[in-house]
Amino acid sequence: MMPFIAALLLLASAVAGWFIAAAARPPARVQLRFAAVLLAAIAAAAIATPIAASAVVLLVLPIAATVLALAALAGFERPLATPLSSLTLALASVCGIGGAGTGLALLALAPSMLGTFVLLVVSLRRVKIARLPALQGALAALCLLAAQSLFVTERVSLAFLLFLSAGMLGVMLALSHSDFAAEQKAAADLRGTAIGGRRLG
Repeated sequence: MMPFIAALLLLASAVAGWFIAAAARPPARVQLRFAAVLLAAIAAAAIATPIAASAVVLLVLPIAATVLALAALAGFERPLATPLSSLTLALASVCGIGGAGTGLALLALAPSMLGTFVLLVVSLRRVKIARLPALQGALAALCLLAAQSLFVTERVSLAFLLFLSAGMLGVMLALSHSDFAAEQKAAADLRGTAIGGRRLG
């Protein structure tokens, strides 16, 4: 019963994330919504066909984690070049298909963990510029890493679904006000420049 409730929570989080993503930068917005749809597929599988849910996770999670990493790059820094992002998603998809087809969790989770690590690094690099979004992104990445570790040992469990929900929402919230943080910093820099100019004058 509890995993069913956790799956419903993940589905609700995916729906909420779709709307939260509206506040993100346009390049990140599309990717965040794509990730929300992918994670909603995991929730739907856990609700409707629990037996097949693990295979769905192996297929979908590598792509979702890679998309979230690309969204973090687009939201916090600059979007990855289209050919490179397409190649990255293609490789994640191949690993996901291979993992789902063979049942080898590590094959599917390798790109997933790599994408989550990229999300963590990109978030930590923004701490001095936008502390709150950066910390939210870093905590979300840790939640996603915890979810992937739990999947290796427990497959689609209550804890896995809860950490996955927290991680996804954390990324959505972090990137939903990354523009605001950047604007605040730019405004502060402009004020500092103006004050310095008046003093020199």
